[in-house]
Amino acid sequence: MKSVLNINFSKTPFAWLSLFVFGLLLSSCGGKEFKKSPVDNYIVEFSSKQNFAIILEDMDLEGNFFKTYKHKYKVILEDEEGKPEESTSEWFEVGEDFFTKNENNLGMILVYKKDGKLEKNAAPAGYQYVGDKKYGEWRTHNGSSFWAFYGQYMFMSHMFGFMNRPVYRSDYRTYRDNHYGRSGYYGPRTNGSSKYGTNSAATRKSRPDFFKRRASKSVKHRFFRT
Repeated sequence: MKSVLNINFSKTPFAWLSLFVFGLLLSSCGGKEFKKSPVDNYIVEFSSKQNFAIILEDMDLEGNFFKTYKHKYKVILEDEEGKPEESTSEWFEVGEDFFTKNENNLGMILVYKKDGKLEKNAAPAGYQYVGDKKYGEWRTHNGSSFWAFYGQYMFMSHMFGFMNRPVYRSDYRTYRDNHYGRSGYYGPRTNGSSKYGTNSAATRKSRPDFFKRRASKSVKHRFFRT
């Protein structure tokens, strides 16, 4: 039986390199091994909780030929009175596919659980509390209906950026009717830019350090698609 890879190691200068490349090709034929993301691990960790949310707080990319993909998260949990509390995670290494999938989700919820129901499609931060009469109500100003938290929950407006980006009832209805449980939602588009997500005007304003870092690495590392 003839060998598939016929290499004379004593005469071929790059024989060992060829064998290494051949091994990589063989391993790639078997498909990629599934690896849980940090978000998957959070879902398991908080499985007993009725309410939680994981927000993509930051992203980074290191290395040249062999790249390291990294995420940092903001974790939203509730205290005994139902008030949300936030904490920021350490940096986690993530897979390339998961990193690429979430390139446009900076500042977005990647997964949340509300009243025991899990939603795994990207959504604007804070949307899990919109429409819940425990926390606020719809108000109208100049003909537009928007969500407003009650006084004791006003800190949530700052936590989720509602002070600069009001949640209008029409937008929230679009989310619930067309995207919840189906696909990610980035809000209406204005001048070619979505209201939420990595390249939204609000995200660019609130996370200047991220965009400076992305710009400095964009050529050398091909850091993100712009």
